[in-house]
Amino acid sequence: MSRRPVLYVSAFLLGAFFYDAVLRSALTWLVVLPSIPGGLKVLTAILALFSLTHAWYSLGGRPTVAFFALSAVISWAYEQAGIATGLVFGPYHYTDYLGGKLGDVPVLIPLAWFMMIYPSYVVANLLVERRPIGTPGGAAPLLRLAAASAVVMTAWDLVVDPILSGPQVRAWIWEGGGPYFGIPVHNYAGWLLTTFTVYLAYRALEQRRVLRPDDAASSGAATLPLGAAAAALPVAAYGLMLIADLLSGVAPAGLVIVGPVVMGLPFAAAALRLRFPAKLFGGEELTRAVAKALAE
Repeated sequence: MSRRPVLYVSAFLLGAFFYDAVLRSALTWLVVLPSIPGGLKVLTAILALFSLTHAWYSLGGRPTVAFFALSAVISWAYEQAGIATGLVFGPYHYTDYLGGKLGDVPVLIPLAWFMMIYPSYVVANLLVERRPIGTPGGAAPLLRLAAASAVVMTAWDLVVDPILSGPQVRAWIWEGGGPYFGIPVHNYAGWLLTTFTVYLAYRALEQRRVLRPDDAASSGAATLPLGAAAAALPVAAYGLMLIADLLSGVAPAGLVIVGPVVMGLPFAAAALRLRFPAKLFGGEELTRAVAKALAE
């Protein structure tokens, strides 16, 4: 049975997120467009559903369930332990802003982890393996891809955490503050640890599974196990999350500089991998590829 309709659903969900979180915010100076009811909670759910449906299309049903389950259980466990002990991310606690909780962790949080776990997985795969999905056999590729994915994912937290823990939102509170927009550096070590654990667990399972061949590969994406057009959606989600955060109206001014560096560079590099899948980019090759893309 074709999974093509699932791809269409994922594209619709990403479009809904783009409309409400990016387009509507960007045009507030010109026109007031109607918003999707529910605010941050609904937008998080929409993007989480995008990640789930796109993963279902690209990876298949069982791997997606395994990926989501591992992400939800591991992230919740680390968060719960972190709140209880302060050892994982530093001392913090959630307010009631994000709604109901399981233990001390809002139910929305495991959804938010997978919301970006999957796009970050695709971006990291493109950067390291020059293909959007899959984990080659062997311990070295497993560790390399898990580490790269963790870094790409943690880059997002460098942007979103100052917003959601900032004075205008206060979805959670850092009890001792810290040097990075009031956030302890310890937090990012915790993010690296949590995401590395999730990716290591899933990619170890993925190594044992032969991924399906792409059924929509074009000549420009012949070397990819997933067609470039389909793979572009999670890459776009990663970039749109950056733009949405910067357009939120509550982002600290410094994030305008930090965000395009820590998230913009992985996004741009992944986009170039999709545009030129066979290239082994070094300095001169990358410069030529960028110039060619801009010329076109």
